[in-house]
Amino acid sequence: MLKVVDCPAVKWDQKRLETEIRTFQPHFAFWNTATPTFKSDLRLGAIVKAASPNALTGVMGTHVSALPEEALGHPCVDMVIQREPEGTIREICEENLRAWKDIPGIAYRDSRSHGFCQNPAREFLQPEVIPAPAWRHMDTDVYRLPLKGSKFLIVAPIRGCPFPCSFCTGPLYYGRKLRKRPVVNVVDEIRHNMKQYQVKNFFIWADTFTADRAYVKSFSREIIENRLSIRWTCNSRVDTIDREILTIMKEAGLWMISFGLESGNDNVLKETGKGISVSDSRKAIWLAHSLGLKTSGHFVLGLPGETEKSMEETLSLALELPLDTAQFYAASPFPGTRLYEQATKSGWLQGGACLFSQDQAVLNLPGLAAEKVDHFRRFAYRKFYGRPKAFWNVVSMARPAALGAILKNLKQFSLWTNLRV
Repeated sequence: MLKVVDCPAVKWDQKRLETEIRTFQPHFAFWNTATPTFKSDLRLGAIVKAASPNALTGVMGTHVSALPEEALGHPCVDMVIQREPEGTIREICEENLRAWKDIPGIAYRDSRSHGFCQNPAREFLQPEVIPAPAWRHMDTDVYRLPLKGSKFLIVAPIRGCPFPCSFCTGPLYYGRKLRKRPVVNVVDEIRHNMKQYQVKNFFIWADTFTADRAYVKSFSREIIENRLSIRWTCNSRVDTIDREILTIMKEAGLWMISFGLESGNDNVLKETGKGISVSDSRKAIWLAHSLGLKTSGHFVLGLPGETEKSMEETLSLALELPLDTAQFYAASPFPGTRLYEQATKSGWLQGGACLFSQDQAVLNLPGLAAEKVDHFRRFAYRKFYGRPKAFWNVVSMARPAALGAILKNLKQFSLWTNLRV
């Protein structure tokens, strides 16, 4: 028997989770971890062991894939599932407690020596056998679009990212080679989700969905030919789209597209290995806007080579472009990335920080302290969303029922951004 719970989504607290584990008494318990929440994630191991002492515990995620010894230092974590988890977890469960220590793709603590053991890496799944999410085990009603409140689900047609961005953990988890699931399989999954869960909104999840133009065209044509009335969003790079591809994507139901713009300074973009220019960003956003698509821009402040002047250039670009929404992140040197290696080697990590998020700067770059990046990030949000047009763009995408929540959060947002730079 299998039980899957998305605790934050269904609002389970630790007490509720412990009660469920005590009742269910699992043989295995696996959960995801992330750098910002790493310590609290590992504490779940103690909850599992207290409620079900004989359960084998395993954690997964990019942080533990890069630094498995950190997780195995916790006595209630028995193993780390490194990189893509599905094949490894399936084999562990099939072995049924017998020979799990021989399975590739894991690291564990030897029970006798208490030393660290790391098995050979597991091969990535072939695209034909990458499984669709088993939504039947979950309460899908809790997944709602921000602002709109409509039900939505995630569909992941592609895994892997071939681009060498210094700050991205994607290649660590899913590899650099694009693995493209058969389009027919993906569309069948969408059709099934529409019928089974009454969902018409989808997030097409991939690090860069538009990395393979031919695949995107085939996917879009299949949606159109099957007359599936859906609305979807996706992530993209500015150098992987043109008018033809955006037009067919829109015809297939695309209504909003998110671009990783990162910076408004070409030198910063070059330093990160992003492989795009500010000119590319301008062309892509204006093109998508001209076709009637909503656009979202994602910017990263405090990357190597950043200065106060280049941050101002990034904000100027955000204000210049017809973006409907924008996100301003703090550069985070996540373990397993080239930025992490660069930051640790150069001594940029503030106070030797090891747990961090994109919500707070931790890099003290030459001539640019982390505190200045945090201050400018708040300033950027205030300047962008303080414009009546930008605020109206957000409100216009919301259903009337969601307006109350928007107004409720507006005061908090205003207080957070009310900082002089």
